Amino acid sequence: MQKQVTENIITDSLNVQVRDSLYSQIKILNQNISSIHSDIHNHLNEQKETFLGVSNDTIFTVVFTVLIFVIGILIDRWLKRNNEKEELQKIKNYFNNQFDDLKNNIVPELRNGYKKYYQETISLYNGVPTTAPKILTNTYDRLSNLESPLLFKTFENSENFNTAFSQIDFIKNLMNEVDNYHSIVVQRSENLKSVFIELDKKYMDKVVEYTEFEKHNNPNFATDPTYQLLNSKIQYYHQNIIGRRALTDYYKNVIRPIQHQIVSTNLFRTHPVGNQISVLGRDISHQFNHLRMLYIEIRTQYRYFTQVLNRTLTKLEKLNTR
Repeated sequence: MQKQVTENIITDSLNVQVRDSLYSQIKILNQNISSIHSDIHNHLNEQKETFLGVSNDTIFTVVFTVLIFVIGILIDRWLKRNNEKEELQKIKNYFNNQFDDLKNNIVPELRNGYKKYYQETISLYNGVPTTAPKILTNTYDRLSNLESPLLFKTFENSENFNTAFSQIDFIKNLMNEVDNYHSIVVQRSENLKSVFIELDKKYMDKVVEYTEFEKHNNPNFATDPTYQLLNSKIQYYHQNIIGRRALTDYYKNVIRPIQHQIVSTNLFRTHPVGNQISVLGRDISHQFNHLRMLYIEIRTQYRYFTQVLNRTLTKLEKLNTR
């Protein structure tokens, strides 16, 4: 970029030098004409020739003065037109470079990031990343700032110009919308998980309490199917769940089997601790389903964002900005 700015400064300097040189030459020419006029005047003073009552030297001076003035105006207009063409070409080249980067790199990369989010990243196992996919670039702002009547002149038709800048604004606004949406769902996910974690601790404490109750109140606890199941799930929980990303595993292999056992044996009605386990298990099941539905919603939304960028990319590729 710095090299380009330097080239622009050199080019502008050369144009100024050329113009100053032309003006200097015109000034010298005018001085020479004045000298010639003086010589002719001295010569004509002897003959006093006139045309329609006007001396020849006056006619000569007026004609050449007007001629030099006209030549100066024409040269100035030519220089201005030439500078405007060069400036328009610079603007158009810069726009096309930025637009090609948007079309060939930024939008495809952003689309692939959204696609990966809904296909691979977001799940009950992985959770939700703290931020949405981003492309760190100022290309959107640079392109938006180029919108002007000068750039408009370089397009073959107004439709391409309007479509190009409408899509640039759309992409920029879409990224803001995605960021806002992602912030909201991250907070929703964290709220659900915090409740889930709180219920999990209470739930496992009650499961342990159940086994301790049975040890002290049931002489045959060692052969009791419910005690055996709950005791094995406590061990499974410590070996496979704690400290791991195992939300689905926890629900499938700990919560559901215990809940089924407590309900099928009617212990949720007859056992003092069994009732509390069944209530907490029901609440955990609800939180798990809320989380699962939330992640389905997020993946669906990112699939929509991907489809939107696909359509946008198709529009960008059809545009003729040259």
